[in-house]
Amino acid sequence: MFDTLERLILLQIGAAAVTRERVQDAVNRLIEQGRIEREEGRAMAEEVLTRARERSTGARSLIGTSLQHSLRGVGVPTREDYEDLLFRIEQLEYRVRLLEQRPETSAESSASPTGEPTSPESPVGGANVAPQPPRDDSDS
Repeated sequence: MFDTLERLILLQIGAAAVTRERVQDAVNRLIEQGRIEREEGRAMAEEVLTRARERSTGARSLIGTSLQHSLRGVGVPTREDYEDLLFRIEQLEYRVRLLEQRPETSAESSASPTGEPTSPESPVGGANVAPQPPRDDSDS
């Protein structure tokens, strides 16, 4: 598939070079025959080459779209899909770091006086008590 794509690109480059040469030759012949003026010939050549570039751009776009569909067909993700996945991985890594930084409660401190384990969400003394980050008490 990549050989075909490379051949298409080379063919397009070659066609552009040949087109430019042929247009210049045709314009030069018309100037020599006196059918057109030199400035008119330059303008005509530029117009023809501009049209050729526009067609070339359209062909490149078509090739690009075709290539994207082919790659999707074989399961290769797009750049957007790849960047989306990278973003999701970064979010997950951040969440994991937050979880790793939480202070761990030991089994002894999480047991109630009756011996039953308590969860951080269970009320203690009528209020929910969640673990708090360590305070910097150097000011007091």
